[in-house]
Amino acid sequence: MRRRHGNHAVALAAVIGAFAPGAAAQDRPSSGPTLEVHIRTLKHAGGTGMSGWGRNPLVTGTPVAWFLTAGSVNPADMTVCGGGVGETGALGDKLSRNSFVWDVRMLPSKYENGTVTVDLEWARYRTDTPGRPSAEGKATLSLREGDRQPIDFVHGEIGSRGCAEDAAIVEVGTGYAEDRQLAQSILQYDVWLKHQGAGGQTVTKRFTAMGAQGADVAFAFTPLQFQVSQDAPDNAAYDVFTTVQGTIKGRLLPNGRLSVSVDTSRRDGLGPRSGGAGAGWSGNTGRKLLDIAPDEAIEIELPAPRGTSRTSALKGAAASRGAGSAPAPTQAVSTVDGRLVIDHALFFQGQRTSLIVQVKPARQ
Repeated sequence: MRRRHGNHAVALAAVIGAFAPGAAAQDRPSSGPTLEVHIRTLKHAGGTGMSGWGRNPLVTGTPVAWFLTAGSVNPADMTVCGGGVGETGALGDKLSRNSFVWDVRMLPSKYENGTVTVDLEWARYRTDTPGRPSAEGKATLSLREGDRQPIDFVHGEIGSRGCAEDAAIVEVGTGYAEDRQLAQSILQYDVWLKHQGAGGQTVTKRFTAMGAQGADVAFAFTPLQFQVSQDAPDNAAYDVFTTVQGTIKGRLLPNGRLSVSVDTSRRDGLGPRSGGAGAGWSGNTGRKLLDIAPDEAIEIELPAPRGTSRTSALKGAAASRGAGSAPAPTQAVSTVDGRLVIDHALFFQGQRTSLIVQVKPARQ
């Protein structure tokens, strides 16, 4: 199959929906995580010339391999015009028809919490020196869905027989093959931020949005605000602010359930009561993968607060950031050398902050 990108026809043996060579069509998964390779060429006047990509299903312990090529228009000129991605053929044959050939091999060793660990080996060959690689590399990578990692960059000869491209870049990455019958689904997300104080009082904020199947939807909440007691009348009025934001991504599965990933960051910081957080931010991040039924509500506890906030305790004084060389606080709220110090873990002790997530197919 040939697919046209930019000004060149790109041969793609590994295209959308194409999986391991030799596998019967009925044995190929209709959807799931994938390993990918990408190649594109850059025009010296700006923009992209040729681009091509290939992908295979991600199966732990099963290696995948591709040939990527550039310079198929006039191979002897050592340009990068023309090329593509393929899984079959021999290196010698590729070098007879392309200026540059990459042999890329990937072996996924672990897939956990939406992240794949993969052993990568690659080598770049040139048609003018076919006996040995002109560049090569090995690495162990951790890639999340949608990640891309550049592995090589090469310049071609500029101006040969009208070639407008002067460089090619090769990347490896991960993706996801969507089930064709579900690929156009639209999902509705309802996310609640819930904070329960030490005395049992509860504050709740709500976020609602829609997004396409498999697309990241960003969410953010207005900061939660917690009053800090003033030790003396001359001290400035400060509060602790907690901001929560992240992304949520869902997929409707053939069995009617939903696969949902939630990436969340929590940041706590001290700031003027009327002005918002501004001093000594610290934070934590987390990721949760869910398998839920439509309309099922799942509660996720947020990453624990950590770190400290420090600022001048006196009204009108300049705020200072960071802990410096001061000793670690032993109380939730303390004043040390004229500075107000908040230990976030102690300040939020006995309290709980969580997200409640509910996802369903949107009505069409």
